[in-house]
Amino acid sequence: MSGRERLCRPWKASGKNIVFLGPSGSGKSEIALNLAIRASGEGKRPVHFFDMDQTKPLFRSRWARDAVERSGAVFHSGFEFLDSPVLPDGVAECLRNETIRCVLDMGGSAAGARSLGQCVSGEDRNTRALYVVNVYRPFSDEENFLGDFSSITAAARLPFPCIVSNPNLGENTSIADVKEGHARLLEVLERNGLPLAFLAVRAPLLEAALEWADCPVEALDLRLGPGGEPLK
Repeated sequence: MSGRERLCRPWKASGKNIVFLGPSGSGKSEIALNLAIRASGEGKRPVHFFDMDQTKPLFRSRWARDAVERSGAVFHSGFEFLDSPVLPDGVAECLRNETIRCVLDMGGSAAGARSLGQCVSGEDRNTRALYVVNVYRPFSDEENFLGDFSSITAAARLPFPCIVSNPNLGENTSIADVKEGHARLLEVLERNGLPLAFLAVRAPLLEAALEWADCPVEALDLRLGPGGEPLK
């Protein structure tokens, strides 16, 4: 088995709770929204989405609240004070509730992730962490990635997360961009022994990505706006 085959673990959007971590601009909010909407549509159990981003992000999950609620999921977000969101109520209770699934969009810094650390412990086996990386984001070189990864995941107090590869340059991203960015990230993961969960691509690129990707691929409708439509 090759090094890359060992890194690419089978991925299923299963488990009671999924927490998305990653620096601002990585695409974690868009991916979290997509998978929450998809999980709600499956109808296996009620889905609760938590906008936990306590930093000032480039994209706020609450902008897509209507799309989440139309899917049947429950959307949780706190009030804002001077553009700083307050932690939503009921996080710990929902994480422990065995009858529902939770999807959490965490902040893009250790300070933001620390708010989750107050609600979980390292012994929580119902909650899975996924760390989103976009190699095209500024300050996404190996040194900065490893530094952010270490501080954010430690603050969240969750079991060791798997990596989500999101080589995205926006609406004009080509399959060549995806392939190049994903290969760059895999090299970093190999050197550091970090596991990959899946590759995220815009829905129009799915078929092309499946022709060469040696890992699970998730097709996403990225950049959801307030009404669920793609932002231009």
